[in-house]
Amino acid sequence: MSEFVVPDYSGASIQNLANTLLSHFGAVPRGPKLRLDLDLSDRVVLILIDGLGYKDLISSMGDSLPVSRLYRITSVFPTTTSTVLTTLFTGLSPGQHGVLGPNVYIKEIGTIVNTLSMGPVIGERDGLHKMGYDLRKLFPIKSTIFEELSNMGIRNRVYVPKGLSGGLSRITYAGAEIVEYVTLYDAIINASKFLSDYKVGFVHIYITTVDSAAHKYGPDSEECSVVIRETVDSVIRMAKKYMEDSTVLITADHGHDNVKINTKANDVQGLMKFLNVPPYGDARAIYLKLNDKASIDELTSLLSRYNVTGRFISKDNAVSIGLFGEVSSEMVDRVGDVIFIPNSGSSLIYLYKPDNEELLTLKGQHGGLTERELYIPLIQL
Repeated sequence: MSEFVVPDYSGASIQNLANTLLSHFGAVPRGPKLRLDLDLSDRVVLILIDGLGYKDLISSMGDSLPVSRLYRITSVFPTTTSTVLTTLFTGLSPGQHGVLGPNVYIKEIGTIVNTLSMGPVIGERDGLHKMGYDLRKLFPIKSTIFEELSNMGIRNRVYVPKGLSGGLSRITYAGAEIVEYVTLYDAIINASKFLSDYKVGFVHIYITTVDSAAHKYGPDSEECSVVIRETVDSVIRMAKKYMEDSTVLITADHGHDNVKINTKANDVQGLMKFLNVPPYGDARAIYLKLNDKASIDELTSLLSRYNVTGRFISKDNAVSIGLFGEVSSEMVDRVGDVIFIPNSGSSLIYLYKPDNEELLTLKGQHGGLTERELYIPLIQL
């Protein structure tokens, strides 16, 4: 594992940030808190800029970054939005809450679920909810930070871009008042107005601009670098102007790997001969449920014929080295038998919908364990 970095769940990951926030507001943390000494006030604003890796923040802004308190922490594994947001707003590790990627095989219902839309991968958004499934049983989350705060009489809100309510939000934002915004500017202004009415409060603002640019153009592109600078500058400038009476924390869920080769797993002839279900997980963290015909040597040979190279990690090894943090026995089966992590610069994507080939054109991908994907910033204003 020397070429990989493992998340630091002991005190320097986004899970620890979640538990610091729970403890700060008087709730019982679900794991270790951050080793960092954050100076939090009674009103806290947590801004998450999706896709903003620490390395790319520094390379894009460097000495021009107008903050004095910048820390480097780790994301979780896999380094992907649905897993991180669930951890961030529950304080639980991925191995505890079971949202182990954007696509996860759930044995209890016999299908692969898109955790962002919370529907079967070939179904509709909110499909599980519409079919009558209790998401709290499929993903064992006792309560979110928003529910804990609401139970204590502490007002809280979540600001998300238009169209992102429902789906995963039913789990991650349970207990919060969800407000859809038009731009990050109106989100920050309206959040500041909301907090000004209360002595104690918590607000989360979720911003997607960097992730969208990194996926489309790649994290090495000028387009992505400009989006990082403009987004971060705007967030800091607006927060300093409108939120001076609150503690503002700015972080991210993951960074991106610059990908030159996206391989369509459906085209790897003979792959399904070794698998009980199609590959799932993320583009750079693929779970494989093997049948009795499979061997790692044969899989390695097969993939190499399609110029797909990487590292196989067994389920037991992944758990033992702490990739998922603390792991519940009920959730461990979702890992599959082995995890395939493509080498940097490449991804392996199984298309459940044949017309979804846009995924194969993305120049930035994530899910894996390179430093660029795993390390994220934590800024306190």
